[in-house]
Amino acid sequence: MHAPIDEYVRTLDRALTGPGRLKVDMLREARDGLADAAEAYQEDGLPRAEAERLAVAEFGEVRALAPAYQAELGLGAARRLAIKMMLVYVLIAALADFMWRGSPWSTSTTEPYPPVGYLFISQAQDYFGYVWIGLALAVYAWLAWAARRGHPGGRVTVRVIALVTLSIVGLTWLAGTVIYVWSLWLWDAALTWPPMVAGGLLVVVAYTWLTRSAVACLGAAPKRRPVTS
Repeated sequence: MHAPIDEYVRTLDRALTGPGRLKVDMLREARDGLADAAEAYQEDGLPRAEAERLAVAEFGEVRALAPAYQAELGLGAARRLAIKMMLVYVLIAALADFMWRGSPWSTSTTEPYPPVGYLFISQAQDYFGYVWIGLALAVYAWLAWAARRGHPGGRVTVRVIALVTLSIVGLTWLAGTVIYVWSLWLWDAALTWPPMVAGGLLVVVAYTWLTRSAVACLGAAPKRRPVTS
């Protein structure tokens, strides 16, 4: 038979959806609070099992507390997503310079110059990057401000942040992939230029990490509450 606190935390775990590490931190806090309450009852002379049962009853039913936990989990996922967006933007900007600086074709006068379409997509990718970092900074600042004001937002906020992030990442990734493949086609040396190969792999890893975080944020959005008549 499971101890009351263990069973309660296990039930709360099943009721919540969100990024693993953030969820683990929240469950640990809940367990610590229950354990402290149980210890206080034990100091009053109650057996451990009875102390845990009273602590759980005092804490509240999972179905009543889960929505608030889920809302906090969703907003925490949104804040972490904004931070990851900033980190990936800095990484991608650094990699773009790393992949091109000193390349054999960047200073050659015999290689073909990029066509108009190539330059257009490259510039579009730059603009997507500006939107990207602006969005990340705005989201993080707004969430921090709203939390201090006691209005952190809810389901719609988290879903919009996740969906917009997925859209921006998707567009930027698509434009970057087109430029990367086009570069390999224009300049044969790009196929064997180590920074180009290594940078391309790191970009894929970074975009995949960010995409998975955005999907996790979308899944952590508080569920729509059923309408009762």
